[in-house]
Amino acid sequence: MNNQRGSIFFSAPAIGLIVGDLGGGKDKEKGGSGLISPFGIDLALMLGWTFGIFKTFGFTFTPGIAIGRMGFIVFSIGIHFNRRIGLGIVIPIFPIWGG
Repeated sequence: MNNQRGSIFFSAPAIGLIVGDLGGGKDKEKGGSGLISPFGIDLALMLGWTFGIFKTFGFTFTPGIAIGRMGFIVFSIGIHFNRRIGLGIVIPIFPIWGG
């Protein structure tokens, strides 16, 4: 019998889609702050590195960068399912460009 156990913690690259008002919607007169803004909803890309706990369901913390018409350093707090897909709340920290 193999008694080796893997760690309950993990880290991995993260790619995400941000849906909502990136940067508080400050760029609405130009069509929004995201990469595209269909129906007034900003869509932006998030790239980062995620840190999580537990194998099948758990919590994640992801520092990263939001890429759109406005760029932000962000972090996300969320949940994951099987270390593959997750949902989180993205909090912008500092604008990098635009704005």
